[in-house]
Amino acid sequence: MGQQIETMVGQCSICQERRNANTKEPLLSYSIPERPWQVVGTDLFTWNEQNYIIIVDYYSRYFEMERLHSCTASAVITKLKAVFARHGIPERVISDNGPCYSADEFHRFAAEWDFEHCTTSPRYPQSNGLAEKTVQTAKRILAKARADDKDYYLGLLEYRNTPVDNLKSPAQLLMSRRLRSILPITAAQLQPQVTPQHVLQNQRGACQHRQQRYYNRSVKALPPLTAGTHIRFHHEDGSWQPAKIVQPANTHRSYHIQTEEGQMLRRNRRHLLHQSTTNLHHLTVLPQTCRPNQLNSLLASQNKKNLAIPQDSAVQSSLD
Repeated sequence: MGQQIETMVGQCSICQERRNANTKEPLLSYSIPERPWQVVGTDLFTWNEQNYIIIVDYYSRYFEMERLHSCTASAVITKLKAVFARHGIPERVISDNGPCYSADEFHRFAAEWDFEHCTTSPRYPQSNGLAEKTVQTAKRILAKARADDKDYYLGLLEYRNTPVDNLKSPAQLLMSRRLRSILPITAAQLQPQVTPQHVLQNQRGACQHRQQRYYNRSVKALPPLTAGTHIRFHHEDGSWQPAKIVQPANTHRSYHIQTEEGQMLRRNRRHLLHQSTTNLHHLTVLPQTCRPNQLNSLLASQNKKNLAIPQDSAVQSSLD
């Protein structure tokens, strides 16, 4: 009986359109790069009616922040060129699918400057988690500097000199040295000192393992989807709308889908719901959109069957 109810609800278009969101999946930690500035993430944000861009190194957590006068692809590329000229061209740049990053001009920039551009699933900022976390750090630095009427560049400098996750500071991990600031420091402390790669790998790997252990206590892995599968995707209005899988994207748990209107979208697996196609001809009620009274009738009829006692059967006492 429970299976019948579950199947009926799975076939009810109204139930599926307004169902709850999928549970979160197990945490996927990024691979720790082999060297500084090999992989960077980038994102745009707005604070106090000003637009900014951040570029964060996945190895050291060192980040650059620049103010943008516009959010066009050309303006973003100009800022990235300045940062890459300072630290070198990374092998991989990770971003969301914002207009400036998805523009043809940015694709040409990636080809000309010889780096791989990886984009994350739209409407799923968690997949670009380090950049999103860095944005929050940058906003706190800006807010504190404004509250104290101080130069936010000094705040950036102190962040870069502060140890992160019980490791060396971002500046030490990126440049193998501390940066001189307005705080007192000895000449000996300013001498370059290289942090062995295996030390960073081991300590950061242990930190990621702890994060995974806590995060994965209440998660459920969702089955992968194949091309041609009928699904529902989580619409921006909160409903689940019909669509079809076109093909998996080139990043984990991401798919290209086609809506009923023919629109091509890209979504994370958590925003996709497998559409049930189970045959319901064996059920008493076969609606396309079920109603509460139909479910109640089905439940009532089944309860009567379960409670009926044959007259020739003996009922044993629980005290026997």
